[in-house]
Amino acid sequence: MTLEEAFGAVIRRFRKELQLSQDELSRISSLDRVFISQLERGKQQPTLVTMFELAAAMKIPVATILTETELLLRFREVKPYWQGHKPITKKKCWEQFGENIINGDSCIPAKETILLVDDSKDLLLSISELLTSQGYNVIIAEDGRDAVNIYKENMNGIDLVVMDVMMPRENGIAAHKEISRLNPDARILLMSGYSPTSLSNTRGLNFIQKNMLPAMLFKKIRELLDSKSEKSLMEPEALTACTPIGEQT
Repeated sequence: MTLEEAFGAVIRRFRKELQLSQDELSRISSLDRVFISQLERGKQQPTLVTMFELAAAMKIPVATILTETELLLRFREVKPYWQGHKPITKKKCWEQFGENIINGDSCIPAKETILLVDDSKDLLLSISELLTSQGYNVIIAEDGRDAVNIYKENMNGIDLVVMDVMMPRENGIAAHKEISRLNPDARILLMSGYSPTSLSNTRGLNFIQKNMLPAMLFKKIRELLDSKSEKSLMEPEALTACTPIGEQT
């Protein structure tokens, strides 16, 4: 089962539970019906913006949709399995494992402050909502120059910078250098829709590829925040482990 197929299966199940036709979901979400049909068939890659539009239309937290998608990928099938003499249903499976997956295997609410930087307002708000849902305090910036200025003013209160690479006025690489000069121990996670191999200037830096599953982002953030080394580096060959959802930005 592919990521697209798992996402489509989850959307289809929620839509049917709410007794919505594809036409009705299209009307309330402003998404094309053919596009929704392609999503449900696993033939269309969903973007974060699309995910939030569907979640808002069905009045379901986007984190729930994405966690069930990852859960479905992890277990490969939706049929009940057996534990001893009792069947473990998908609902029970969700109750046992869902929270741990979405929290990156941690049930402790986060308390750190993250400076989130992206020139796409839709993605900025979407990722910010995901992070605040986990307890993080989020400060937002719309480009590299804005990020550097905010960091200067809040240096002691920012635990991690999560920053896009491609931005106007000042890109993420340049902002990374400036923030690192201000604080050599600054923890910075770069993200981009482009593949790591096409961004040679990110080698040796912490990097994750858009559009990632929430659990993947949460896990990487916790690795950086919890690491003993203030500047934990990701090995270049490990960069390819980041799996994107959606279009490159």
